[in-house]
Amino acid sequence: MARSYDAIGEAERAAHVRGCGLLSVYACTVGCGELHGRHAYHCRERLCVWCAGARGAQLGDALLPLVQAMAQPWFLTLTVKNGPDLAERAAHLRQAFKKLRRRAWWRAHVVGGIAVEEVTRNERSGEWHPHLHLIIDAAVPQAVLQAQLAALWAAVTRDSFILDLRPFQGATVAADLRELCKYTAKISDIVESPALVRVYLDYARRRRLIVTFGSCYGVAAEATLAAAEAEEPAQERTDVSAQPCPSCGEVGTLRHEPARRWRMESVAPVGGGWYVQCRSVDDWRAVRARRLVRL
Repeated sequence: MARSYDAIGEAERAAHVRGCGLLSVYACTVGCGELHGRHAYHCRERLCVWCAGARGAQLGDALLPLVQAMAQPWFLTLTVKNGPDLAERAAHLRQAFKKLRRRAWWRAHVVGGIAVEEVTRNERSGEWHPHLHLIIDAAVPQAVLQAQLAALWAAVTRDSFILDLRPFQGATVAADLRELCKYTAKISDIVESPALVRVYLDYARRRRLIVTFGSCYGVAAEATLAAAEAEEPAQERTDVSAQPCPSCGEVGTLRHEPARRWRMESVAPVGGGWYVQCRSVDDWRAVRARRLVRL
């Protein structure tokens, strides 16, 4: 991805991507050597695989209470006809969704929800396929809901009646929600092509791709949505100078360990924090997996 950024003149973005996930400083107690803090850098680019995983987990956890509060949550996918102009197709999709939410039947039966705009590209035709994944709260039988939504969607788009509707329940809701928020583009479809990366950046610049509406709008999750979708690089340092070691309880005996630089390979939520597996940039055989309080 950094090479694609270089090719389109986005040198600053390329530098951010190359530095993403480098964990350069560890603070440990002298006595037991327990990891107690770190200095990390995140590029927060929408097309970054590592940041997408962290963003999806953060957003999924923030939005989960909204889904759990829904009387009858449904997973709904709305599509429009493919086209060569991503900006035009995406604008058509958003305008159609705005019209759909104004329809009397929608306003009477759909209480609220969450919308995630995603983009894919057909390799054979070269056409773009923007679509919306939604979680909506509607106490309506599935057959009736699907028939009504298909008719309404065909009326507002004039080129598509295709949609997918299924219940959004069960033990995997939390994981499914994190996966839903993870990618707003299929990265593998475009990341190796500088021209396609340029098109996507122009489309996504200063645009919220995950929004809430109806009963879900204006709640506490909005602040998390805005922060998670911000594209400014983030550098975090945990102050460990006055914190006791979680293992031995020592205070004021911390030292820094900058011997290796580490790149994140995977991240998963664990309890109140994150479980991060890293591999050394200098020695590919060295792997470190730790539970961190924040990411």
